Amino acid sequence: MSEKEEVISYLSKSISSKELLDALRKIDREKFLPDPYRHLAYSKDYVDKAIPITRSYNTTALSLGILMLDLMELRKGEKVLEIGTGSGYYTALIAEIVGCENVYSIEFDSEAYSLARKNLTECPVNLIFGDGSLGHEKAQPYDKIVVWAAAPTFPYVLYSQLKKRGIMVVPIADSGDKQGLYKIVKGEEPFIVRVTDVIFSKLKGLCGFWY
Repeated sequence: MSEKEEVISYLSKSISSKELLDALRKIDREKFLPDPYRHLAYSKDYVDKAIPITRSYNTTALSLGILMLDLMELRKGEKVLEIGTGSGYYTALIAEIVGCENVYSIEFDSEAYSLARKNLTECPVNLIFGDGSLGHEKAQPYDKIVVWAAAPTFPYVLYSQLKKRGIMVVPIADSGDKQGLYKIVKGEEPFIVRVTDVIFSKLKGLCGFWY
């Protein structure tokens, strides 16, 4: 069994979505990492660790990234807003399930944006350079939203761009230096579940952190 197959077998024990598992098998993570780190794409020692993708940012640990995508309950044809494209790997997994044209991904960092644009040439998602904390009003409402950086408080601007019964998965700063991963379902009042403790970089932008 290859390293990739071993890691996917390990992750499959906690994945409820067959579509996500199929996408995980099809999309090669190595292609989305910088050359010096490609050999770590399916390393068992790094499945729970972040890997550098630019001078400023790391990619979300594979086990955590897959958990977040699984929580989104992605379905074919759904419109998805992604805040923080990173290297484009998780973007590609989302697109494999819902369709490239249905993904709107916003990246704030110019180096990461350039990397993602290069990595996603075979999948023409709607890649946007800008302030992800404001979402993307032009294509709203979205069925699902995922945020790859910690919001300072409940991200109301993004929540307002969700469809009714839409799902958002987002890290949010708790008290002190703690952060929680939250699954939020839009209704008359938001249904909010705190999934686990996490550590993410801070969400930058007008509705993000100023420090």
